[in-house]
Amino acid sequence: MEKYRSHRTLILNSTYQPLSVVPFNRAISLLINKKINSINDSEIIFKSENKRIALPNVALLNYFVNAPYSRRVALNKENIFIRDFYTCQYCGAQAESVDHIIPKSKGGEHIWDNVVACCKKCNLIKADKDLTDTRLKLKRNPQQPVGAFWIKTIVGSNPDPSWEEYLISA
Repeated sequence: MEKYRSHRTLILNSTYQPLSVVPFNRAISLLINKKINSINDSEIIFKSENKRIALPNVALLNYFVNAPYSRRVALNKENIFIRDFYTCQYCGAQAESVDHIIPKSKGGEHIWDNVVACCKKCNLIKADKDLTDTRLKLKRNPQQPVGAFWIKTIVGSNPDPSWEEYLISA
């Protein structure tokens, strides 16, 4: 039973766009009610007296759902790390914290365009200073995520390998 408790299924809209990630019990319910078709089955099989159901890794909805692909993504540390690939935007090292480019104490806002992932060393160097007052330079300018970035925040940094071809455009 434990092997499927952590299993998640990627649900695609009928247009093959990522729509949602659901736990195993929701995936089974959608299969039984014929709302989805499995595209890629896992090795986990549910058995009953007269039925065998393979738990899907990826499933396609049988109908189109008009879902907004510009869903609002929460501005939080984890999502900033995902956007910035867990990399310090000043030196390229592994990110451990976040930094406001224009410090909040100097009128900087807590918005996507003003916050970057950074390592502790660069965060200590920059401290409460304006970026122009330090030797640090941004590797790339931060931007608010667009498109289906929201699915990456659900999936995280290590999606199931069977999902990858469907997440490329996300």
